[in-house]
Amino acid sequence: MKIHRLAALPLFLIFLLPLALSLALILPVFADAAAFKALLNHPQFWGAAGLTLFTGLVSTALSLICALMIIAGRIDKPPQAGAMLALPHLSLAIGLSLLIMPAGLLARIIALPFGWTSPPQWVTTQDPYGLALMAALVLKETPFLVWAFASLLNRDDLRQSFAGQRAVARSLGHRPASLFLRVIAPQLLKRTVWPLVAVLAYSLTVVDMAIVIGPTQPPTLAQLIWTDLNDAEPATAARGAAGVLTLCAGILLLLMVVGLSIRLGRPHTGKWLSGPPGTGLHKISFLTQIWGLWSLFYSAIVILLLFQSASGLWPFPNLLPEDFTLSAWVKLLSDGGPLLTSFLLALATATTALVATVVWLEGMRPSRDKILLWLSAFLLCLPSLLIGLGQYRLFLALGITGTALAMFLAHVLPVAAYVFIMLQGPYRGFDGRWQATAAGLGQQRAIFLRQIKWPMLKAPILAAFAVGFAVSIAQYVPAQLAAAGRYSTLTIEAVTLSSGGNRALVAAYGAALMALPLVVFLLAQWLSRPRWRMR
Repeated sequence: MKIHRLAALPLFLIFLLPLALSLALILPVFADAAAFKALLNHPQFWGAAGLTLFTGLVSTALSLICALMIIAGRIDKPPQAGAMLALPHLSLAIGLSLLIMPAGLLARIIALPFGWTSPPQWVTTQDPYGLALMAALVLKETPFLVWAFASLLNRDDLRQSFAGQRAVARSLGHRPASLFLRVIAPQLLKRTVWPLVAVLAYSLTVVDMAIVIGPTQPPTLAQLIWTDLNDAEPATAARGAAGVLTLCAGILLLLMVVGLSIRLGRPHTGKWLSGPPGTGLHKISFLTQIWGLWSLFYSAIVILLLFQSASGLWPFPNLLPEDFTLSAWVKLLSDGGPLLTSFLLALATATTALVATVVWLEGMRPSRDKILLWLSAFLLCLPSLLIGLGQYRLFLALGITGTALAMFLAHVLPVAAYVFIMLQGPYRGFDGRWQATAAGLGQQRAIFLRQIKWPMLKAPILAAFAVGFAVSIAQYVPAQLAAAGRYSTLTIEAVTLSSGGNRALVAAYGAALMALPLVVFLLAQWLSRPRWRMR
């Protein structure tokens, strides 16, 4: 029993205890009635709430539809979305804004045939309806949902089950699209509730992307709350804290309404799913091309970030800058604090989370994993504003705000959740007969782990580390609150610079945000290769 308790200690210290204390310290906000009254009387509150609801629901629905269409077209060979997941949300928002802004690359391309000599007077980024923000969210969240669906389709048990069900459906006259909508899609949706909730919660509460490309008059509710939280006036900050709880309550209410609607509509859906084959649901061959468009867009964003970061003077409507310079990169590297801080934090938090997870999985009974899996999924569905506020209050109580320890704790919490979710399944799925064979040969457990188990599991172990590294790099709200102006990361600097006019420098920070996790992903993939292969 003592061994089991010791195995839980690392994750308890970096994940369970900080999460519980952070959430507990938010409870006193409920007693501040004046803050809630001030929030409801804010002149932009209701407009921001409506805009948030519109952008969050529409972007989530479009992301789900796009992901299902992509999977429907590639069901026999689900696409791999790993490289797209490595691109941070903020980098994509920066790249998209450089593409669609009035003086962006898209306007320059259109200017050629129309003879424009000045940027058009259209509002593309930070538009009042949040269309640019929704586009960025759809482009980023769709690959995440594709990855979630593909992970299910790649499971041996589900793949065999789906193959049998598809054969039966085809024998009953169902065409590919009808088969997917009536047989496969409902089962995929049933098994991806947590990812869908996470996408909805993120779309409703995103801050960094909204600052870069989202609306301003009014802003989204998350932006409005974030501005209040960073205000030095105690009453305004208290209004921001009340806004965090109001936003979370709104998300919870929305999820309850959606769940109730699904339950009430299930009888009608069941009749449709069990009906005869549809006459119009038979052509899905065109869907195979959609994933290619996503790959093309992501490639264009990466190229644009790199190209813009090396540009000098670039007057409109020229397609190419008048000169190329590395001054933006020189400035980024000369002020190496944010880059070094991001790298060291990502390396330390991903390593710590990986070690703590392995210790748990080696020392705890598998039956205990469900609790931690539920808590990890719960954390990922919580708004970063809520977690950041709780951590900030915790760090103030401990007197560590603005220290390296606070920055580490702020980053390691979400990293530990992602690493545990990524590694638990493959680690628990390891064939125990290998260990029984090694024990029968008299080998010590340490030797078995070092020479057999961990080398055989190096692919999922390295993948979990890479995901944790990328998650740490992308942190904004908790990091900003924990830093208290004394530390800066690539993400914090990129958001700060996005409101300025130095596009090359913003692109350089966006590219650096992208480069660090991408290099780690590629390195993990290279190191995961088998040491020998059959010829």
